[in-house]
Amino acid sequence: MNYSMKLLVTFVIPFQILFGWGNTGHRIVGKVAETYLTKNAKVQIKKLMGHHDLSRMSNWADHIKSDPNWKHANDWHWCTIPDGEDYEKGKHKGLAAEKVKEFITVLKKRKSTKEEKQVALKFLIHLIGDLHQPLHVGNGEDRGGNSIQLKWFGEPSNLHSIWDSKLIEYQNLSYSEYADYLMLAEDRGIIRQWQADSLLTYLHESRDLRNQCYKYQKEDLKWEYFYANKSLLEQRLYQGGIRLSGELNRIFK
Repeated sequence: MNYSMKLLVTFVIPFQILFGWGNTGHRIVGKVAETYLTKNAKVQIKKLMGHHDLSRMSNWADHIKSDPNWKHANDWHWCTIPDGEDYEKGKHKGLAAEKVKEFITVLKKRKSTKEEKQVALKFLIHLIGDLHQPLHVGNGEDRGGNSIQLKWFGEPSNLHSIWDSKLIEYQNLSYSEYADYLMLAEDRGIIRQWQADSLLTYLHESRDLRNQCYKYQKEDLKWEYFYANKSLLEQRLYQGGIRLSGELNRIFK
């Protein structure tokens, strides 16, 4: 590896570690979720936030990572469930699951301040999206794929970054175009089922589904990897949005 390439790895890869779905992915989840909010949920969210556009709120939890006052929240975006294990509070690193439960409680609690509820809502929108990205439920061995250095069409990257953003960006769709595309095959029965699913359901799904992310033959991932994983990518984005809507509809009933 030459000197310029070392600099690229040194300065670019840590930045990539900071994020879950990229900006577009989180906006897709938010757009899908907003589509399936009840009227009452929209009214209450607008009263709290001034609007009910979940896509606009979806990336706040990543953007504040540049603020030293939020440094303590870095491990809120992921959790660890090793292969063959179930989620267990406090057993492994990463606090995403605990924080989802905490923010739901804050939003339901009448004594919570408006500011506390605003923060809780923005984090909840983001974290439910994060936990549907399979590599955000890590195996405890490679930092959710961040340690696996790969190339994406010849450009240096890592497995986590490819799932966060590269697979989505490859399709050259805006977040609204992508969300509309995902909702074309709407099945109200499946939507109701997903809206009723629990946190443990999608935690354990990500634990099991992440194995597919590691299936590749070459270190320079291209079209073959994209086509092999397109369906899984879109399933998790769509499920993330639907389940977020279900959670918010229960909170703001």
